[in-house]
Amino acid sequence: MQAVMEVFSGELKYYWMLAVLGSCVFLIQTLLTLIFGHGGDADVDLGGDFDAEGHVDTGFGDFQLFSIRSIIAFITFFGWGGVIYGNGGWQGFIVAFVCGLIMMVITALGIFYLFKLQQSGNIYAADMIGKTGSVYLKIPAGRSSTGKVTVYTGAGTREVLAVADIEIPNGASVKLVSQIDQNKFLVEKI
Repeated sequence: MQAVMEVFSGELKYYWMLAVLGSCVFLIQTLLTLIFGHGGDADVDLGGDFDAEGHVDTGFGDFQLFSIRSIIAFITFFGWGGVIYGNGGWQGFIVAFVCGLIMMVITALGIFYLFKLQQSGNIYAADMIGKTGSVYLKIPAGRSSTGKVTVYTGAGTREVLAVADIEIPNGASVKLVSQIDQNKFLVEKI
């Protein structure tokens, strides 16, 4: 027991405090991420709105070295580096600092590249023009009322309201010709 107390009473006690504190916060962050995901700020569009703006890719301009996760990584690995190399005086401090700095950069890069993997999933109305699909609910003639069309996009399928000049029965193949309003399209049979 006395050997343990000597480890915590010497110059290493500050490194131990940072290592344990950083490890605990890191563990809590990891558990909360696994339980609750990324904080509940998901950008989910349940209404089928086609004119939401997409994420503009600014390249490496989105990289943030200083974030909560990267600072926690620095504190954790600076502490553990100090625990391992702390008896080396200034050289041990520099090694611990470099360990923390390396993990801070690795964490920031990891977060940066993970966010680059995101995809908005938005399909814009302009992108729907010219796509083909099949009639889900019969489209009456004369643009009098709407039917429904399942449109095949590169990312999957979308259901949209459609009008036509001639009656188009269920199951017929159609092409989206133009947009009438936000969620209604003019279609023609193909």
